[in-house]
Amino acid sequence: MPILNNILESLHPKEKQILTMIGRGLASLSDIVRETSLNTDTVMWALNLLKDKGLVRIVKDQEIKYVLGIEGQKYLRIGFPEVRLIRKLKEHVPIEELNLWYDELTYGIPWAIRHKWIKIYTKHGKKFITLTDNGKSYLNKTYEFEEILKKISSGLPLINSDIMLIKELKNRGDIIREKIFTTISRIELTSLGHEVLKELKLEEEITSLTSDIIVSGKWKYVKFKPYDIDSPTEPLIPGRRHPYREIIDEIREILLSFGFEEVSSPPIELNFWNCDALFMPSDHPARSIHDIFYIKGFHLNMIQNQDLLKRVKETHENGWITGSIGWGNWDQSLALKLILRSQTTAVSVRYLSILSQGDLPRKMFIIDRNYRPDRIDAMHLPEFNQCEGVVIAEHVNLRHLMGYMKTIAEAFNIKDIRFQPAFFPFTEPSVVGYIKHPTLGWIEALPGGIFRPEVTLPLGIKVPVLAWGLGIDRLAMVALNIDDIRLLFSSDLEWLRTTPIPSLKR
Repeated sequence: MPILNNILESLHPKEKQILTMIGRGLASLSDIVRETSLNTDTVMWALNLLKDKGLVRIVKDQEIKYVLGIEGQKYLRIGFPEVRLIRKLKEHVPIEELNLWYDELTYGIPWAIRHKWIKIYTKHGKKFITLTDNGKSYLNKTYEFEEILKKISSGLPLINSDIMLIKELKNRGDIIREKIFTTISRIELTSLGHEVLKELKLEEEITSLTSDIIVSGKWKYVKFKPYDIDSPTEPLIPGRRHPYREIIDEIREILLSFGFEEVSSPPIELNFWNCDALFMPSDHPARSIHDIFYIKGFHLNMIQNQDLLKRVKETHENGWITGSIGWGNWDQSLALKLILRSQTTAVSVRYLSILSQGDLPRKMFIIDRNYRPDRIDAMHLPEFNQCEGVVIAEHVNLRHLMGYMKTIAEAFNIKDIRFQPAFFPFTEPSVVGYIKHPTLGWIEALPGGIFRPEVTLPLGIKVPVLAWGLGIDRLAMVALNIDDIRLLFSSDLEWLRTTPIPSLKR
């Protein structure tokens, strides 16, 4: 009896209403919808609750229906390829002289042969095709396959012989599609449902106390539905931005507050800006197809700034006025190829090329995607973000550069940072900073240096330029405490909903 009472107390008024209707003999969904004046969705909601409580049994039937696929719609409109084929035939026609559509050639001929509508034979080295008597007789008949398509399109009833033809057509491609529809055939009470119905007393229950009920005095007589505060509810999941997006936006705000200006640039870049203007030799390993995505079949014949092109060429070949001896050669055709940008340093060089001495000092940054054909693992992706920055000013030095990079890393709440000397073709001196990941250990994330004269002088810049291209993806891995870079771009809703977003220090 306690179980019965618990069930009675848990019933919603609409459940009680529908349970009573079923007890009165209404066994179909349409009858219950009509008698209760409720919409179908509400009735189904209540029926499923009653089913979960073991009070009703819902018996379902499945019905197969057929609809025309893309090819079926086409054949209904213009005819099957085998029928179109025999309508084009005359006596003894060479196959190559027939103006046949692709499907008439590939599907029409085999099916026409299968139906014994045509014959193909070879004469004087040529293949001829001719109609048989059976084929001629079909010229004035309705093709049974076309009849099936008309029936399905019109919704006419099908007979057993039609089903056999449909099975044959289903093996020919997207001519006929089969759809299964599930319908409720009847609804019936279970033994427990009968017991509950006997005990059920239809009383007016209310779930909210309104001013009208209080003023009218009705509250004295109505029954209030019990409210179970322990009943489980769906968790409230508010919308939020991606955790990594939050971090990038906050770093952007920090750099703007430092007086940096943000720039942007398209990811499709000229190899000249990505490598050559950075004094990277034409035969450098980092310029191979294993390190850069080249856009096949596209290149530019020239760039607008011919003077810059000439200065870069001479710097590569003989050092120009930079005091260097250069690399001894330069491949201009390689420089003018289009690529997917492999480093945001290309944006820095473009930015420097439009500055004049009167524009200085300046600070610039960009946070954007780069692309390299790296093998995917916990630390590498073929698409990755860099936080690129340059500072152009008199009297700046390596200590300033390391200070900027350390400040950005500390904004991610990263305390353990180590620097060591490094080599890059376009900076001297150069450093690389390592950060401590709780599980991966020391990882490279903070490369930078001071641009060499071979980079700055051809661009018309005569003061020191600090430059860095930070691995912001790896910095975010430490901030978010994840050990796989792929999680930064995850669509895992559970991770996105539950990952706490760190408050970056300003």
